[in-house]
Amino acid sequence: MRSLAAVLFVLPVLAGAASAGFVDPPEDMPAGTGPLQLARFAVLVYNLNRDAKLRYIDVSDTERHPHKGGVKYEMTVTAASPTGATGQYRAVVWGIPKSYQWMLLEFKHIKMTK
Repeated sequence: MRSLAAVLFVLPVLAGAASAGFVDPPEDMPAGTGPLQLARFAVLVYNLNRDAKLRYIDVSDTERHPHKGGVKYEMTVTAASPTGATGQYRAVVWGIPKSYQWMLLEFKHIKMTK
């Protein structure tokens, strides 16, 4: 009797899981993978990795290239240090659009602006 009750309980659960299937993420998932969001992402990851305290200011000179099954963005990011000095950084971000798979490949200081 116990095994019959277990089968009656497990079958609806399995049927529900099988009918759910895989659903493609909506068009806006994650919320924005354009240059602005990726530049902010680059500053955030750099700050976390280097224990820095840069503050995002602006992004410019963005180039987008297909690369190894994803997209590689190369951009110039302007960020400010805690002292208020601003500088420009070359950021390279690679990822797969409409996913959460993004990586910061490079974040290199190129010049001070103030």
